Order: sequence, then structure tokens, then C-alpha cells
Amino acid sequence: MSLRQNFDSFTSEHKLRDVQEEFAQSVYRFRAAERANAPNLIALKREMEFLDRKVEYCRHCVYTGQSIEEYAEWSVLPKRCPEPAWV
Repeated sequence: MSLRQNFDSFTSEHKLRDVQEEFAQSVYRFRAAERANAPNLIALKREMEFLDRKVEYCRHCVYTGQSIEEYAEWSVLPKRCPEPAWV
């Protein structure tokens, strides 16, 4: 799956999918840099961890029926995502 180019993610589900894809791509970049023993491993790991938290935030918003606003780091993450409304 690739990022939808020049497409405005207007629903929370689209935004979640886009963030999940960004996270997956960051994992690939980190693994490639790890194999090459590149000097930017720490920065790539931070990016990967940031995007992982962003995916969790977006999931939480989708599952609780909230719209996804601009992501800012949570000071405290919720314990668990609630069950999605469609389950």
C-alpha cells in the first residue's frame, strides 16, 4: 500500500491509514540503516517511535469517534483503546 499522493485525508479512517503507512515506511528506513550501520540510527529510531505513538493516538480517536486533529505528544497515553463502534 502506498501513500495516496495529492489526496486530502478528510476522514479519520483515511488519516489513520496514512499514519500507519508512514510508520511502516519509517520501520523500513530504520531497518535498512541498521543493516548498513548508518550514523543516523538514533534519529530514525526516534522518528519510528514518534510515529508509533501517533498511530496509537489516531487509533484512539477513530475508536472513540473523535476527529483526528493535529497530533501533539500525549503527556499520558490512555490505558487502552476502547472497542470500535462498528464491532
